[in-house]
Amino acid sequence: MPVRWIVDTEATLVLWRELSEMPFRLVDRPGGWVADLGGGNGNFVRPLTAKGARPVSIDPDGEALRGAPVRGVRPVRGSALHLPIRGGSLDALAGRAVLHHVPDDLDAAIREVRRVVRPGGLILFQEPTSGNAIANLARRWFPTERHDPHERPLPLDAYVDAVRRHFDVLETTPWFLLSYLVPHVVARLPADRRRAGRALARILCGWDRRLLAALPGLRQRGAYVSILARRQG
Repeated sequence: MPVRWIVDTEATLVLWRELSEMPFRLVDRPGGWVADLGGGNGNFVRPLTAKGARPVSIDPDGEALRGAPVRGVRPVRGSALHLPIRGGSLDALAGRAVLHHVPDDLDAAIREVRRVVRPGGLILFQEPTSGNAIANLARRWFPTERHDPHERPLPLDAYVDAVRRHFDVLETTPWFLLSYLVPHVVARLPADRRRAGRALARILCGWDRRLLAALPGLRQRGAYVSILARRQG
């Protein structure tokens, strides 16, 4: 029986603020078209409207897209393997937790992304990986209604290698060794203990960053990876 998906907002902001701000790196001029692949209501790229970008959310789920029009995001029904976008028409594309939904068609999905992004355009993917023991245990023993039973996180290098076959990889950053599940744990604490849980989130997040920076051998153990890449001609 899936458990209910709940997270503590403050603990989530501690862990995810920097990751959530990364799409700002995709836009350097107003008027550019930026797609949020598998983005639902487009929250991941919607802040780019502040820089004059024109966000598009592409998702196969019409219900998930319902909130997009009122948020300044154009909704488009489509899948990662069949993007209803003209070739080379996007200035950039971002996707969070989308590629692990097509683990057996990863190369085809990246190839389709390359088709729709213009030469020189940037892409950003943030994906759960299979290398973190804490996240793996949670997925196995505490599945939630937010998780597709067919999704399958892949090793960090599998994502990087697939992107590298079609793009120039500019930056690969692993995230979360110990802190990944803290927002879920804090949300289930009694109200009078959540402040301490949020403090723990800050401590573990800091340790994760230090350890991943100091010990490159741990990069495969991160629960998430962020990949920034550019399409050449």
